This record gives sequence, C-alpha cells and structure tokens, in this order.
Amino acid sequence: MDTASLLEQLAPLREPPSVGWWPLAPGWWLALIITSLLIGLLCRTLLLRWRKNRYRRLALGQLKVLRELGRPSLGQVNQLLKATALRSWPKHKVAALHGSEWLHMLCASAPKTGDTWMNALEEVYRTPGEPAPDELLLGAVEWIRYHDAREIGKRHD
Repeated sequence: MDTASLLEQLAPLREPPSVGWWPLAPGWWLALIITSLLIGLLCRTLLLRWRKNRYRRLALGQLKVLRELGRPSLGQVNQLLKATALRSWPKHKVAALHGSEWLHMLCASAPKTGDTWMNALEEVYRTPGEPAPDELLLGAVEWIRYHDAREIGKRHD
C-alpha cells in the first residue's frame, strides 16, 4: 500500500470544542472575592476620610463666603479658625485658648504652614475689626487644609 493513498482515505481532523470561560475555576473565584473585599475596604476608607474632613470643607466654604462678601475682618478669621479647631479637638482643650497659647496651638498643629501669617493674627486682640491681610487669609486656608488634629491631643494632655 501506498502511504499517499492511505493519507487520502483519512477523514479530516476535527478540532475539539473551545474551552468555555464558565464555570470559573476555584482560583478565579478566590481572586474575585479578594478583589471585591479590597475594593470594598478602599471605598470604606475613602468614605470615612471624606466624612472625617467634612469640617474642613465647611470651614473653607465659610471662608470663601466671607471673601465674596468683602474683605473679612481679623475677628471673623480668628472666629472661623476657633470654630474649626473646636470641630477638631475636644472643647476643654481648645475653647479657653487665647493669645499666645492660641497662636502656639495653631503653629504646633500645622508646622508646615509656617508662622509668618501668625503675626497678622496677633493683631486680632488689638484691632479685631481691621480687614484681614491676604497673608492671613492664605495662612488660614493652609491651616484649615493641613492641620493635624492628632498633634494637639498629644501635646496638651
């Protein structure tokens, strides 16, 4: 027998059916569960952080409204900073602070903002009705954004 004639007698090869993606293998189920848990944990963490910083957004919004109504006074900026601090720390640690203690607490809770804007805030006790300089307004925005609520709790216990 001739090998060529034998090859012609063979039926064409059939391809096996393709492997379906369903049902998933156990490893994929595990990967999906772990990924879902991690995404849920990330969403929860971001939501908690967003809720925790609500007072900062409110304070920045209030400062924006004060600026839109005209130049806020030194007293208004100081009052806004005090209200923001009262939302961050226990009242018994912040409410009675004034003068140099108050300014020290502001500097200690946000050291990255610097202390040059504090010079303008010192004037609040002499002339609270004076318009706040731009330097103070920028410093207040920086303090509201970047103060660390944990710092004051550690230093004033």
